[in-house]
Amino acid sequence: MNRAALLIPHFNNPQGLAASLASIGADECVDAVIVDDGSTRATIDEALCRAAWRAKGELKFYYLPHNCGIEYALNTGLEAILAAGYEFVARLDCDDLCVSDRIARQVAFLDQYPEVYLLGSAVTFFDASGDRFTLHQPQTHAQIVRQMHKDNAFTHPSVMFRTAGVKEIGLYPMDCQAAEDFAYFWAFVARYQTANLAEVLTRSEYNDSGISMSRRRQQQAMRIKILARYFDWRPQSMLNIGKAAASLALPLSLTRKIKRLLGVGTWN
Repeated sequence: MNRAALLIPHFNNPQGLAASLASIGADECVDAVIVDDGSTRATIDEALCRAAWRAKGELKFYYLPHNCGIEYALNTGLEAILAAGYEFVARLDCDDLCVSDRIARQVAFLDQYPEVYLLGSAVTFFDASGDRFTLHQPQTHAQIVRQMHKDNAFTHPSVMFRTAGVKEIGLYPMDCQAAEDFAYFWAFVARYQTANLAEVLTRSEYNDSGISMSRRRQQQAMRIKILARYFDWRPQSMLNIGKAAASLALPLSLTRKIKRLLGVGTWN
């Protein structure tokens, strides 16, 4: 068995799943744990997945009986990963792509820095027209803590974390729908050392049907809830909650313009 497992939730996107699996390099030592969240139109094509898979590891498939939501799919996969005894969990979403040695790079970093329990990287977002922008997240734990009081300092499909941490803090929270990653990463940040690599190790699909777009208002409301949960009574914390509330109230088109003016991300 490999030391790392790649956790991929799936819903109605077998072609995207195959593309994600194909991006894993042939020299990578990793198993993939794929959880179908009760697909209603197009379930997993296991033969297509096996044809796309080149890495030195197994494909493991799990099927939820009906559509329960990404939190349930992620936790089903995490429970299987914990039961199997893996050391590391990497995340990826269908249609997202890894550089060919992403897993090896992240495992090497975590081996070098055993105090780090959660590790992300820079991410390039793309759509049908090509690469849109690159998001460079803060790299040191101190920078990450400051960022987390404003917004998520990790891009979900880029992270790898230790199962030892999962055993301590538990599974993804079920009370922060559409922002389960922000809440979960806060639990790591509050307890362990964390980091982001400067290199782009993941390319993530950018579209208006993703959770960040299709469930934006719910996500922003949950973000305010999480920021309040970790409120530290500094004036900056109150300002950050105010900004989150403003983002909830403003139209998406206006918030995008503001972010571009402020230089959030490196836009192509």
